[in-house]
Amino acid sequence: MKNELWIASDTGKRRKGTSFKEIQGIFTENITTRHIYEPLQSCRPYYEADQVKYELESIDFDTAGVIDDNDNLIGYIIREELDGGYIQNYINKISSEKLISDFTPISELLNILLDNEFIFVIDGKKTEGIVTRADINKPIMRIYLFGILSLFEMHLNYWINYHYGEENDWKELLKINRVEGAENVFSNRKGNNDELSLLECLQISDKKVILKGTVKFLEKFNFSKNNIETLISNSEKIRNELAHSQKSIISNLKWELFVETINDIEKFLTESEEMHENTIREERNARF
Repeated sequence: MKNELWIASDTGKRRKGTSFKEIQGIFTENITTRHIYEPLQSCRPYYEADQVKYELESIDFDTAGVIDDNDNLIGYIIREELDGGYIQNYINKISSEKLISDFTPISELLNILLDNEFIFVIDGKKTEGIVTRADINKPIMRIYLFGILSLFEMHLNYWINYHYGEENDWKELLKINRVEGAENVFSNRKGNNDELSLLECLQISDKKVILKGTVKFLEKFNFSKNNIETLISNSEKIRNELAHSQKSIISNLKWELFVETINDIEKFLTESEEMHENTIREERNARF
């Protein structure tokens, strides 16, 4: 079971809660923008710009809504643009592209924020909140990202075992000191854990070297050596930020590259699960 990604080889049935589709489904159906948006701070056109700027700085907000005397939202201002005078001189219009529903799944937010540093949130019939790229650092988003990154590495392990078997024939692709390092980790972690494998004691950078040198794997997923090297390297950067509880998990990659990496991982997981299920099905049919 440990190398079959929770699909029983004798029945072909998958254990609940183990597929990428299920993880993504949780964050599509149940966890939405409502859970992370911040209430929109507002000011009026006749407020003094310097005072509003000071107040936004004190709460570490970059943006605020502008409302009229009937509390209707008529636009927004950006803190860094404020330079004396009154708010009415700095109002930006809110286009439809900058509005989303509070029911928008947070799994979709990365791509929504790809072209927008911030987006306004409609709760009910009114624009009540704002989401920025910084909100990706919140615990709920971290849980989602950590989940798919963990699953990503498990799938990499599966395909290494698939191509090299459990005899660790992949050792030939690594420098001897890397193998010895993994063996030391394995010896220290083994204890009573009979399920632990040497492969699981490798650094992800070592797995990158193995898969980069595995032609059949590259062909199966239409990867070039550069493609897989870049994908695994960038995923490692994000995972390290998450694992070390850094204040910002997007500081090591440009935003566009961060989003591209997550998109590519999600695409890989979708393809990998389908290929893996087909492989189990074919092997099972061959036995019966």
